[in-house]
Amino acid sequence: MRFRPLLAALLLVACDHAGAPQPPPTLAAQLCNWQEFPGNPLIQPPDGETLIGDPTVLAPSETPDGQWHLFANSLAGIHAYDSADGLSWQPLGLTLFGLGAIRPFVLRDGGLYHLFFEQYDSATHSTIQHVTSADLATWSTPTTALEPSLPWEREALATVGNPYVTLRRDGWWLYYSASTVHLDDAGFDEPRYIGVARAATLAGPWQKQPQPISGPNPQVAWRNLGAGSMKLLDDELGGQRIALQNGIYLDAAGHSRSAIAVLASPDGVVWTEVCPAPVLAPHGTGWEAALVYAFDTARTGDTLRLYFNARDGWVDGVERIGLAQLSLPVTATDRNP
Repeated sequence: MRFRPLLAALLLVACDHAGAPQPPPTLAAQLCNWQEFPGNPLIQPPDGETLIGDPTVLAPSETPDGQWHLFANSLAGIHAYDSADGLSWQPLGLTLFGLGAIRPFVLRDGGLYHLFFEQYDSATHSTIQHVTSADLATWSTPTTALEPSLPWEREALATVGNPYVTLRRDGWWLYYSASTVHLDDAGFDEPRYIGVARAATLAGPWQKQPQPISGPNPQVAWRNLGAGSMKLLDDELGGQRIALQNGIYLDAAGHSRSAIAVLASPDGVVWTEVCPAPVLAPHGTGWEAALVYAFDTARTGDTLRLYFNARDGWVDGVERIGLAQLSLPVTATDRNP
């Protein structure tokens, strides 16, 4: 028996939501009615591959050419796409950073773009890498932002990944996934914990919070196996930070699953659920039949767009990227970090 994973899981169950103020009930009316785009899926895997996933997106107001830009990974590396409307996407013929580069996140700070991504350097070890660009096409040499150094980051595989970076009043925060849980019916691993690190600049150095902020909890149906990943909305509502999290779980029939839930937090560390159930979950027999997971969001007017990937099966499943949308007027939000 592995005592460290068991102890960490028990500690997380004990403190999950302990003492956390409940989000205002009005948040559920604002945040729980996501509608899937009827033209899903939007992006198919590259020729000869079976997956395209972990999308990260920039809206036209953030890009040098006024186009939508999206990055996502296949098994061969990170691919770049652009679009005039954020619905019809064209590959740009760029495969960045090669084999083992997955789970990108892109943001703009001033006139520079920053791409954080997970890089596997062996079958059992990954780091978070950081590159910069002035034009979204030519990127700097990767530097290591984060390595798996804490015991809970190394419980199964020694991994850190799924980066999400946001600016707060006290500096930059990096949310990340760590360690793994193996999905027996799918034959691959998904993230076990979520942690947070802080830095004064995007170049680091990043100081980690010693303990994870989310992990597996047998009492939470949508993440009874693992925490998956987390990304925040730019918008703050009612004094609460808002996040989406795709938990990893076993369903009642014993199948591995992933679904996306909405959370709220007054401090960005202690999170509570906003909606009575995940807002996007596996269903039917189509492209979302097995797992619904990695994602990013962007605003266009009064609409939030959620780009996510889903898998239609387990061992032989195919992963594609689709879109869900939420009406959330800017006037109802506070974008103060």
